[in-house]
Amino acid sequence: MQFNNIDLQSQILTNIQKQGYIEATEIQEKAIPLLLNLEADFIGQAQTGTGKTAAFLLPLLERINNNDKDIKALILSPTRELANQIYEEFLKLSVNLNINAEVVFGGASYDRQIRGIKRNRPQVIIGTPGRVIDLMNKKIINFSKTEYLILDEADEMLNMGFLDDVKLLLEEIPSERKIWMFSATMPRAISDLVKKEFNKPEIIKIEKKTMTCSTVEQSCYLVQRRYGVEALKRIIDTEGDVYAIIFCKTKVETADLANELTSKGYKADMLHGDMGQPQRDSAMARFKKKRTSLLVCTDVAARGIDVNDLTHVFNFGMPQDPESYVHRIGRTGRAGKTGKAITLIEGKSFGKLRWLEKIVKSRIELKTLPSSDGYKKSVINRNIEQLQTLMNVVQEKGEDFKVDSSFSEFEKAFADFSKEEIMKIFFSKSFNSEFKRVDELGNIEEDLSQKGKRNKSSSRPNRREQDRRRESNGESRNSRNSRNGDNIRVFMNMGKNDGLGLNLLLGKLAQQVGVKRNYINNVQLKDRFSFFDIPPQYGQRLIESKGVKINDSNVRFEIASGR
Repeated sequence: MQFNNIDLQSQILTNIQKQGYIEATEIQEKAIPLLLNLEADFIGQAQTGTGKTAAFLLPLLERINNNDKDIKALILSPTRELANQIYEEFLKLSVNLNINAEVVFGGASYDRQIRGIKRNRPQVIIGTPGRVIDLMNKKIINFSKTEYLILDEADEMLNMGFLDDVKLLLEEIPSERKIWMFSATMPRAISDLVKKEFNKPEIIKIEKKTMTCSTVEQSCYLVQRRYGVEALKRIIDTEGDVYAIIFCKTKVETADLANELTSKGYKADMLHGDMGQPQRDSAMARFKKKRTSLLVCTDVAARGIDVNDLTHVFNFGMPQDPESYVHRIGRTGRAGKTGKAITLIEGKSFGKLRWLEKIVKSRIELKTLPSSDGYKKSVINRNIEQLQTLMNVVQEKGEDFKVDSSFSEFEKAFADFSKEEIMKIFFSKSFNSEFKRVDELGNIEEDLSQKGKRNKSSSRPNRREQDRRRESNGESRNSRNSRNGDNIRVFMNMGKNDGLGLNLLLGKLAQQVGVKRNYINNVQLKDRFSFFDIPPQYGQRLIESKGVKINDSNVRFEIASGR
């Protein structure tokens, strides 16, 4: 369906046309006509990259009375990046409509946001739950006349621990409000919220078969963890022209990888939750202008990134779940272009890879890492291509290479050298340092028959040292008895600020609920809450448990996302 066939006012259609939009996406085609007149609540289930933002902004702009200067709509997003993206889209679609919006989020100046709200008297507030509540408590914003609450990426808000904040805001908005919610998945906590707060919601679901892109070539490489960075560099160099996002699991891993790539001469930058807003904005600006070609980030930090011409998406390790994988790879192969999704996994994740294929209904080709000889060949060819390109540009302009009178001295110095000797000098200066390192590592691809068995000759830290390091990063060990493919993700309402540590958590769950330590994996300790993976039968025991206490505080468990 074309936007011209949707019953929108002429100025909105003009704004849409100026953005180059002609055909509505599936979620837009189904949601916009419905939301223009819907008097009940609404749920749209669709993945990132399907056009959800316009699907709720266009009917909202149509329904808001521009003569009313009260806050009529609140749009909540889980991250500042996504909030900014929604705000930028709002500005493009609301030209000449006399409807104002302000975006508010943590990590930015309170004063600037407060001045914007007081000066512009916005009808729409776009923001993250924490900052919205702070400004509400400061009496800067008032939702007593708000008619619309829009929850974008609702499942991600749950995963980040914002469910209680959403419930608090629901209490502050009049009961006659309309709730429009968009979510990629519907975990139980979201379903419970819908049953309690929503008024006979209309539901639109974009089936998963439309969520994965046929223009994305999916592959993976099996590599030992200690060789992960080297493997990634070899793949990037062999692939050639790469403009990519590289996904990592943790902030620490993100920073380490970005710094390692930068130190080796790659144009890389990072994006993660501990960075200040000016740093994040600068990193995104450099990436969008292609001053950097690699952006290393976590899933959460990547929310709101809107870049259409990515050539590759790299997964530096197995994604946490199928939804994360689909979200990630959907960022390449857009706008009719083709893209590549490349995943680096350890041998122990090999079985999970085949399980992932069944879930996403796509073939993920297992490839062999470039050998040292193959890698050398690709590096040499790429350098020769760059030289050839430079020569072609000069010749096309009818120019000669610019040299001054000192060139004669340079020419004299090489007079007694043969062509072969000059080539060897050039080769040595250009490649010897890099190739020596490659030769020392040799072929780093993992023996598939071993499937990740420990290399006993390697100088890896002992288990106690590994546990100590992981605990310092707020993570648990991945037990040898773990069955991650069957696990569920659990949220708990305590974190590091409550005195929670890894050993305390594992000990209390074993003592009070009878869950053995080796069934709890991938623990992430945040300041105010935590997550961990656990087999479903034990997860159900936690959800139903009553009276669990840690440090004299009551503990609540919820299923964060399905597997």
